[in-house]
Amino acid sequence: MEIHEPIDQKKKLNIIAIADTTEVGKAALCHGLKLAEVFQASLTVITNFGFALEKKKPNEATQALLEPLVPQGVELLWNNEYFFPELLYGFAEKNNTIMFVIGVGTSKDKSFFTKQKALRFIKPSRLPVMTVGKQMPASNAYQQVILPVDIERQAKEKALWAGYFSRFYKANIHILRTKYEDEGLQLQVDENVAFVEKLYNNLEIQYVIDTVPPQKDMDLYSVSYANQVQASLTVIMMTKYYTLADLLLGPHERKVIGNELGLPVLCINQRDDLYVLCT
Repeated sequence: MEIHEPIDQKKKLNIIAIADTTEVGKAALCHGLKLAEVFQASLTVITNFGFALEKKKPNEATQALLEPLVPQGVELLWNNEYFFPELLYGFAEKNNTIMFVIGVGTSKDKSFFTKQKALRFIKPSRLPVMTVGKQMPASNAYQQVILPVDIERQAKEKALWAGYFSRFYKANIHILRTKYEDEGLQLQVDENVAFVEKLYNNLEIQYVIDTVPPQKDMDLYSVSYANQVQASLTVIMMTKYYTLADLLLGPHERKVIGNELGLPVLCINQRDDLYVLCT
């Protein structure tokens, strides 16, 4: 049996933001700063990242261009060494990291992380990865969080991670559910929502239940719904096993990350060794 490895909270928690001088890269830095505030964590900023195993010199020029975005008095670690994914995953584990933040551009935006590259980085990660657009975080960012719940039995992991924003930051969680005419489908939704309610009641997490008309893709719908409740984050589970259609057209989450509205998306993989917080 595989043992779940929790984050060691005796040490200071850490957030890693992969930043560059594009608009979405700058937003990744600023969202990382906000998340460090939310989770009372340190922030490590990676300024030199790629997918190939290469020998590159430290990139200090990017740091110099990004430093004006950091408020005075904020302490963070700039890491200008070159990282490829496997090296960064190991670095994150050694430094008590709980989350990655990356900026994902739309087709109109220039950015290192396209949707395809973002999926390539997220898929192997044991840590949640937050994708952001070029919109900077507001002062009240992450106080309203959306948790889409549908017929899929994946509620536990994403419910826990959405709940952390309430436990650390007193955020209000919007459990987004739908109504079906089919009794079997409705029963599955009701069971999943009941599970989340029980979990949140036990953990004293603030939540409301928002019921919406039937939707083909609840994760995608949550992006447009966010504006109705002033939410600044939606939490989704990634596809575990790709079908042929996923390989040809891309998994459903490809439409959610790098969305046109720039809504941050917390992406969580379905895996047995996912990092969890001991709160």
